[in-house]
Amino acid sequence: MVIGALMFAFLALPLCALGVDTARWWVEAQRLQAAADAAATAGVTYMPEDFAAASARATEYASINGYTAGSGTTVVVGPGEKPTQLKVTISRTVENFFASSFGVNTSTLTRSAVADFNGPAPMGSPCNTFGNEPAGSAALGPQVSALKTPPYAVCSTNPQFWGSIAGPETYKDQGSQFETRKCGGGEDGCSGNGTGAANIEYDPRGFIYMVRVAPAAVGQNIKLQIYDPAYVDSGGGSCNGGPVGTFSSSQNYRFPFGTTDANERYKNAANSFCSGDSDNAGRRFGSGSPAAEVPTVTSFALREPVDTLNPFAAPAYLPAQCTKQYPGYSNPNLNYLYDPSGGNYKVDVARVFHQWVTMCDFVPNRAGDWYIQVRNNVAIPSGATLDSTGAYAGNNAVVNQAGDDTSVKGNGNNMFGIRAISNAPAGAVSVASYERMRIYANADSATTTFNLVRVVPAAQNKTLVVSFFDVGEATGGSGGSVRLVPPADSNLTSVSNCVGTGVTNGTLSNCTISGITSASYNGKLQILRVPIPSTYSCQSTSTGGCWWRAQVSFPGSTVTDATTWTARVEGEPIRLIE
Repeated sequence: MVIGALMFAFLALPLCALGVDTARWWVEAQRLQAAADAAATAGVTYMPEDFAAASARATEYASINGYTAGSGTTVVVGPGEKPTQLKVTISRTVENFFASSFGVNTSTLTRSAVADFNGPAPMGSPCNTFGNEPAGSAALGPQVSALKTPPYAVCSTNPQFWGSIAGPETYKDQGSQFETRKCGGGEDGCSGNGTGAANIEYDPRGFIYMVRVAPAAVGQNIKLQIYDPAYVDSGGGSCNGGPVGTFSSSQNYRFPFGTTDANERYKNAANSFCSGDSDNAGRRFGSGSPAAEVPTVTSFALREPVDTLNPFAAPAYLPAQCTKQYPGYSNPNLNYLYDPSGGNYKVDVARVFHQWVTMCDFVPNRAGDWYIQVRNNVAIPSGATLDSTGAYAGNNAVVNQAGDDTSVKGNGNNMFGIRAISNAPAGAVSVASYERMRIYANADSATTTFNLVRVVPAAQNKTLVVSFFDVGEATGGSGGSVRLVPPADSNLTSVSNCVGTGVTNGTLSNCTISGITSASYNGKLQILRVPIPSTYSCQSTSTGGCWWRAQVSFPGSTVTDATTWTARVEGEPIRLIE
């Protein structure tokens, strides 16, 4: 009994004490790890552009989970090994219970987490302009380019494509993968092969353009402008219809919004000013043969940043002037733009046709992705009046309408450009399409190499998936080609192990598809899958770095091609790597 008592006093009790304290350390360590994981994944969404915001958000989430710096707690936030990574280390000193009887009063526990961030895939532009950027007029301006090019970016005032959205009653085979209700017959992604079959890929929410604001642009005014925002039938890519003409510069003074360049701005031919709006004669749904033209209403709305990175859940930017609806105009003529003393002059058309129009001015109060939503199926409110920009302003349905309004019957193609003008340095503001974009090319015999998608090093060991829909609408020539080109600032000189699925299948040499014609690709979806090597690197600290490009070539052809492109990196955008 004496021996047993001695063993209990000198062995069992200390072991029990150690067991109680060890269990407490284990529980506390689990809480520390959960808090570090939450803080790292919350803050990493701001990497690599805004470490200050990433640190602040990570610190905030550590506090929410019970670990506020001070009083025995430390929270250390820093970048990981790569610019897209964030490391959070949390330490806490805890008091021991039984171990303190043996002189061990406290223990300090530390846990770390590292998160990596792919981020949403911006498409089309690393700069502050999206699509072609013609000169502004003397009346509305600015006449000089607003383009600012950050390091490593390749941008141009004439990338040889326009942003584009079709009316909901346009057939899908007009390059309209997501924004039209019906199919013309035989396209991919339809409920059947007949004319009028439902487009099962239809998304009534429209398209999203990201206005990415870096810390250097916070607090500075940003002017959002849309070029040619209203649908005005111009005869398509040839620009041989609509309110255009051929006249000498001596007549320019008669055009209030083209006093110095009307003879070029409204020229009856394809040029830098013509975006190529088209009524899609014969390829639209409705009564008559061809179906009667119904002008497309185009709606634009600005949304604020949102932590979930889901633009459709982002709150609307409340000032009414940042939500605009532009009515469409059918069968226009030159007199709409000409001489206000004449009876046919229409100032609302003249304000928007081949002009840069200010959607709104806003001053961002925080860095992040702001969003422009563009829709084709929101009705203009009854009794609404046009403002000084030729638009109806403030219709909350542009943001709040969750689904389709089938009473809206627009069936024309509206082409446009977007730019964000500010005094911030190059790279502080950029405009890009979000994960999918519909573009229109009307440059003949062109080899167009445009910015397709940004892929940062966090995509290592993942797969880039690129698709294009309904490419190949060109006449003449011997067919076209599409090639995926890696970033010039990356360590890749070519694309390996690229696999095609769709019209062309199998491994593609240098990720190139040749022999593209309208007959083979009309209404068809082609997918390219590119494994991103484990060694992939690029200049991700600049918004101009890490941009993959698409080279589209139709030599000797007349091109009038509307296509839809998508791009994404497979896998979770945010991942814990340790």
